[in-house]
Amino acid sequence: MRQLVNWKDHVVEYPGRFEETDLGNGLVQLKASPGRVKQQGTPQNGTNFNIMDLAALEAMLMASENNRKLLMVENTLKGIVGEKIQVTLTNTQLYPHNNSKKTVQLLTKRNNMDYTVECEVVSVSGGSVGEFEFSDKLLNGFKVAFTGSAKSVVVNCYVRGGI
Repeated sequence: MRQLVNWKDHVVEYPGRFEETDLGNGLVQLKASPGRVKQQGTPQNGTNFNIMDLAALEAMLMASENNRKLLMVENTLKGIVGEKIQVTLTNTQLYPHNNSKKTVQLLTKRNNMDYTVECEVVSVSGGSVGEFEFSDKLLNGFKVAFTGSAKSVVVNCYVRGGI
């Protein structure tokens, strides 16, 4: 742990007062003549300034680390909360055949394919839904289909993880 410098102003009886000595040829030499020193100021030297530099660097590094951790938490929360995509699946074939497979584009591209997809039926027409099948998972999308006899199924797909 570093010691604080505890900077002090240099306080004198006559600040800004100088003695003038004529050197000839229009030249003068000025010499500080502050009178009595009321308070000795903190020396402005490399040691004291380096302490400030190190403290600023340390603060910047801590802020960067905190920012990194916040981004990690944000990505974790995005993975938990996920996204909801509504999809309408249609089938034009007679049961047991089904051509309802549809490509779904993710709203947020994933960093990996370790994400889950769950479906919630919103509405069904012309038969039953059966099961949902997910295939061809990629970073930017997946395919979904149902196995039942319905002609049209509207589903909410909830995608979590992969971020």
